[in-house]
Parts: sequence; C-alpha cells; structure tokens
Amino acid sequence: MKNVLNPLKVVLTLAVAVLFFLQFRSSKSPAAQASADSKGAQSLKIAYVDLDSIQEKYVYYKEKMTEFDRKKETADRELNSAFQRIENERMTFAQRGEAITQAEAENFQREYTRKMQNLESQKRNLENSIQQDGMKTMDDLRKRINDFLVEYNKTKSYSLIFSTSSSVNVLFHKDSTLDITNDIVAGLNAAYNKSKAN
Repeated sequence: MKNVLNPLKVVLTLAVAVLFFLQFRSSKSPAAQASADSKGAQSLKIAYVDLDSIQEKYVYYKEKMTEFDRKKETADRELNSAFQRIENERMTFAQRGEAITQAEAENFQREYTRKMQNLESQKRNLENSIQQDGMKTMDDLRKRINDFLVEYNKTKSYSLIFSTSSSVNVLFHKDSTLDITNDIVAGLNAAYNKSKAN
C-alpha cells in the first residue's frame, strides 16, 4: 500500500502547488497583475498545508484508507485460501503414491498448472483493481482539498498555498506562522461531516 501512496503523495503535492499557482496567476487581470508587480513581494501572501497532518486528522481520508486496507486484506485472504485449496488437492493426489498412472499424473499436472496460472491472473487483476481504487481515492482527496481551498481562500486571499509532507518536501524552510493545516483539516472535516449528515 505504501508503494501506491508514495507516488500519489508526490503527484498530489505537485498538483496542488501547480494548481494554486496557476489559479491565482490566471485569476488576475493584466492591469491587476501590473499593479501587483509594482507593489513587489510585500503583497505576496503565502501559506502551506502539511499533507501528513491531513492524512492523520482528515476523517474522510482515514475512512477511505481503512476501507482500502479492508479490501486489500480481503483480497489477500481470498487468494491465500484459493492457493491453499490447490495445494491441498496436490497433496491429496500425491498421497496416492504408486497408484497414480502416467495419464493421471499428466492430467493432474496440466490441471494444476492451469489453476495456478488462473490464480496468478486473478492476483494481478486484484492488485490492479486495488491500485486503481487507490488512485481514484487520491484523486478524490485532491479534488476535495482543492475545492475546499478555493472557497477558503476567498476570504483569506493567499497568493500561494503550498503543500508539504515528510516524503515530498519541496520547501527548504517553513515558518510555522504560515502553517494553515489545522484550519484546513477542521474545515475539511466539517464539510465532510455535513455531507455525511445530508
């Protein structure tokens, strides 16, 4: 699961940073941009959000990860059970010992190989399905955060809102006074709880 989430964190972090940069850059008219440029860096208002904290505290994310883990465990259990059934058949067949004819041995080997190949194919399909579910969940999470931040920023007027995390940290220095993570988590949870209530 970590293998799925780490690349998704990278994509999420970069996508959020680029989206906000483009959103705020393109939302200004040329006249407003010229005015802003003349004011210089003093008018630039920046904040950042810690994605690790969102993962720890955002109820929607935690529920989705629990659901994701449950699906993965169920798939693992089903695959292990199917493998054990095939192995039990092989052991039972082998216990017949010398009573097994050459034709029976060949037929069993073909059937055993076919079942193992089917099981391997089923495993690949389940892994792909779980990975796609994980990507959909991360896309949905990114959209929820983005939508919330657009509304949130209507009153806060930040020029840029960066994201940071322990695995993908593109900021060399973070002034904790610019950290708006707790506000974002509280707002995301309130919006999610409201949507669940409806």
